[in-house]
Amino acid sequence: MATDELAEIDGHKPNVLLADGEDREVKSMTSSSTYKIKRTWDHYYCHCPAWRNQARGGVPVNARTCKHLRELLGDDYEAARLKWKNPHGPPLNPAGKKSTSKAKPASKAKPASKRAKVEDDEDDDDNGGGIGLGGLPALLLANKWDIETGPDPTGWWISEKLDGVRTFYNGKGMVSRLGNPFTPPQWFLDKLPKHVTLDGELFAGRGQFQDTVSIVKTMNSPHWKGITFQIFDIPSENTVFEERVAVLKKLFGPGGKYECPEVVLVEHEKAKSRKHVLDKLKEVEALGGEGLMLRRAGSKYEGRRSATLLKIKTFYDAEAEVTGYTDGKGRHVGVIGALKCKMESGKTFNVGTGLSDKQRAKPPKIGSIIVYRFQELTRDGVPRFPSFIGEAIDKKKAKDADIPPHRKAGASND
Repeated sequence: MATDELAEIDGHKPNVLLADGEDREVKSMTSSSTYKIKRTWDHYYCHCPAWRNQARGGVPVNARTCKHLRELLGDDYEAARLKWKNPHGPPLNPAGKKSTSKAKPASKAKPASKRAKVEDDEDDDDNGGGIGLGGLPALLLANKWDIETGPDPTGWWISEKLDGVRTFYNGKGMVSRLGNPFTPPQWFLDKLPKHVTLDGELFAGRGQFQDTVSIVKTMNSPHWKGITFQIFDIPSENTVFEERVAVLKKLFGPGGKYECPEVVLVEHEKAKSRKHVLDKLKEVEALGGEGLMLRRAGSKYEGRRSATLLKIKTFYDAEAEVTGYTDGKGRHVGVIGALKCKMESGKTFNVGTGLSDKQRAKPPKIGSIIVYRFQELTRDGVPRFPSFIGEAIDKKKAKDADIPPHRKAGASND
């Protein structure tokens, strides 16, 4: 059995050793607030503002700490853990606080509430932007293709929609679609050319979205060895799609100068008909894939949402019981932010996406049954990216969706 890398660091053991996925609630020492600490692989999360705000300085998630983590795990252990994960970052002084005497000033960044957003293409309110606009990479973003009424896909290029994290490579480093820096090991970056920009996804495998998110935000993590950079475009080439793919094949294809196992070109095939696309969707989903992408032949790379790129996914509908509400923030101050819900299985989750302003002001009553839509279950058995559909006024009990095992995140690890 493999040794737990967090069980002992440089001779220091934690006061409490949490298992992967285990969480604890801790009380604030200065208020009545309660925060959740959770372990994910080689790092810990705390839901307190101090932990989250470290995103402003670009601190990797596995090199962050706070007073709640230090109280739970111990000051000496936390100092050793931070030195191990971020050897060039500011150390903890004997009082358990980060020393700032030699630390570089934090770079200007978006508020943590914006930067902490889960980075996946479900963020359909993001319409892209230029590199000079707040640091956002100008990515080509997809519209949705309706299986029944979408345009005829014949002649379009089909590729698998990967369950990874969208990544822009600028010739020096990698950033997310929201402009947040990723921290891959130098050996990983050395596999890539410096004279091009690349659009792709960091990918740990089908059904491994949560693992991928955890890894790409870390520094000095051995789990980067399980990540590949799946490339599907080269924005620096101002030509049509087929010519851009030809350039990518010369760089990364068989016999290419930068061919290596860590960099993979996403495969494309021509759509013969609508039926061909639907059959391919079933094939990919049966293998545990997320869905398909359709790209119009002869299209240019546009740094915005475009009708030349379409995405296709299967969603599931289920029911849940409303158990409470969360307070709204930002433009939703004064109304609810999300519905607290309980599944038939007993699992709990929040759903805020899909609620209208009217529904936020007058939400479904506690005890009522709602219908929500989602794509798959997380490793914890709760819906990923749930969206409110409406009230099930004719239902008295919640009913979970019947979904195949491969649509449950982490299924291949079970």
